[in-house]
Amino acid sequence: MSVLARVAGRVLDALAIATFTGMFLCVIVQVVLRYFFGDPTTWSDELARYLFVWCSFIGWVIAARRRSHLGIALVAERSPPRVQAAIELFGALASAAFAGVLLYYGLQITSRNADVETVTLFFTFGVVYAIVPVAALAIGALALADARRAVAALTQPAGPAR
Repeated sequence: MSVLARVAGRVLDALAIATFTGMFLCVIVQVVLRYFFGDPTTWSDELARYLFVWCSFIGWVIAARRRSHLGIALVAERSPPRVQAAIELFGALASAAFAGVLLYYGLQITSRNADVETVTLFFTFGVVYAIVPVAALAIGALALADARRAVAALTQPAGPAR
């Protein structure tokens, strides 16, 4: 694994921890102020919602990086190595295509909301939606790396027959 990939992974993990912690603290603040002091904040619920969106997309990228998404591997596990590589290539290309679509529409929704103010916070909805194209780029890069590995497995000379 390259140094860049390790650094990106650590940054991603830190962002996931930060967004989850921020979301958790916003909810705790909201509950304490509402039920113990009778004076709820107007911003914490909204911020918790946006942090949840970011945390979800970051979690998706982390799961893709670790290859820990759910999958049905019954056919692939019982197939010869070249068929396994072909199945992995197909999955990687499908993921890359989905990432491309998500990138295209994510950029559109982010730019369309770049000047729309949030209700109670100091930033625009463009910030909220910016995670969509960022996650799409990360998923696309991971998918292309998986596709490259699958192509390398497919192009290796076949081993001796048993």
